[in-house]
Amino acid sequence: MRHQKLCCALLVLLLASILPSSAYDSAQAGAPQTISGGDGVSFVIDGGGSLWAWGSNEWGQLGDGTTEDRSTPVKVLEGVRSVSAGEGHTYAVTEDDTLWAWGRNVSNAFPGQADLSFSLSPVRLMDGVQSASTGTCTHLAVKTDGTLWAWGRYVGDRTNKQRSEPVHILSNVTAACTGFGHSLALKADGSLWAWGQNNNGEVGNGTTRERPTPVKIMTNVVQMSAGYGFSAAVKSDGTLWTWGRNWQGELGDGTTESRSTPAQVLDQTAAVFTGNNNCYALRTGGSLWAWGSNVCGAVGDCTIEDRLLPVQVTQGAAEAGAGWDHILVKLTDGTLWTWGSNLCGQLGSGESGFYNSNTYLPRFSSSPLLVAEITGTGLSTWELHYSPADWAQAAYEQANERDFLPRCLCTPPYSRAITRGEFCALAVRFYESFTGRTIEARISFSDTRDEDVEKAAGLGVVSGVGEGLFAPNDPLDREQAAVILSNLARALEHPLPQAQHTFSDPDFSPWAQDAVGQVQNAGIMSGSGNGLFSPQGTYTREQSVVTIMNLYRFMQS
Repeated sequence: MRHQKLCCALLVLLLASILPSSAYDSAQAGAPQTISGGDGVSFVIDGGGSLWAWGSNEWGQLGDGTTEDRSTPVKVLEGVRSVSAGEGHTYAVTEDDTLWAWGRNVSNAFPGQADLSFSLSPVRLMDGVQSASTGTCTHLAVKTDGTLWAWGRYVGDRTNKQRSEPVHILSNVTAACTGFGHSLALKADGSLWAWGQNNNGEVGNGTTRERPTPVKIMTNVVQMSAGYGFSAAVKSDGTLWTWGRNWQGELGDGTTESRSTPAQVLDQTAAVFTGNNNCYALRTGGSLWAWGSNVCGAVGDCTIEDRLLPVQVTQGAAEAGAGWDHILVKLTDGTLWTWGSNLCGQLGSGESGFYNSNTYLPRFSSSPLLVAEITGTGLSTWELHYSPADWAQAAYEQANERDFLPRCLCTPPYSRAITRGEFCALAVRFYESFTGRTIEARISFSDTRDEDVEKAAGLGVVSGVGEGLFAPNDPLDREQAAVILSNLARALEHPLPQAQHTFSDPDFSPWAQDAVGQVQNAGIMSGSGNGLFSPQGTYTREQSVVTIMNLYRFMQS
């Protein structure tokens, strides 16, 4: 079954590579887009205004003057305020209010230059621009005077003609974005307007007929995003609304039924970001939630199962940019994380292509990868190690052979602290593979819908942190790991013998003392050196796999 799923995933990746594709922008008044993901490309503006790019570069869309793909970030332009990735081309607005473009000239992306096939260097398009958004069919620019201009197809000028020169569409506009063939504009009074292709109700006016001119859809909107055949908007009260295509759960309402009018799906939302078949919500407090297609791991919940309802992926998020089937997320600490497809190196992790030579999986990451730190003066990249450390290599190989490894632990960095949710996935996978039984019991928590967390709690292996919460993305410490391993052994009907630990740490929690003695005596966990256990120290993914194999050997003895 696992091999069938992997083959299906590979097939979908192949099909995705031949479908029309582009970026799907988000827009908010007064908030420049400093992160953008497109079809196999990624862009980030650092704190000093330098633009960095990586991924696919067939048409020179990265802007580094070459057509070579890049699997790690390269600096391409300075003095940049906002960026938008299109289909094989890129738009950037510089601090002097100038709009520049480079890459492929698709659908008149370079207005007035029909003879230009592509450009490896930036071409000046327009002055007096506040922000811009480009896609496959339509290209938009909001000028500093609040006027909105469009060119390409589905521009909103009452015709369906291809426009090679910018056309004035609306006034009093503060932000605008375009999807595959439809566009959204936000006016200064908070009203949201939409137009263009409408086969799946993505315009949101209650019909599925193409809309040739902008129509008012909602009021009190502060931020919005246009995806592939669907749309999303955040109102001033923090409610998130979605509408349009819903083939793979893009709308997040628990169904796969498309909808031509907006409906609320979340509250306490600060921003929304749409991709090809995915949606991401940045909620107040910094938690990032995701849903939709997951065959390439684009949801980021360590699975490849589509999600029809939002699932929490990470905490401390500040900004994001969604591509065709991957996403970039900047945390409040300045670190940049990516996940999803990596066929062209768009994750920025230093590798690309279809296969990982160790595990023979389609190359993507279904869990977030730490790839860089965004600073005020640049972008500091992180070196990822694509194999576990030598001391953990054998344990990984043995766990993989016995089907003990959950997908979330099959991707680097292996030395990263394991989260509470990831350790649940490891415990559940070990239990179900070892026993051949599916855990039926469930205990739910208000801050996660992770099935592995619910199973582990139902099995009595883990508990919450209080007030109905589990904190799945918090790092697991060493004494928590000892307790879970002891509980897991008991659930497997191989309880660990009682024993007193010999560590000299003064800061053990009372509830962990017995479990630490048990795992030490059974040879499952050892100390951190110098006679210490470091009970509140973080526990890594590598250490977790080693200890689960130690538990396996104990049970076999």
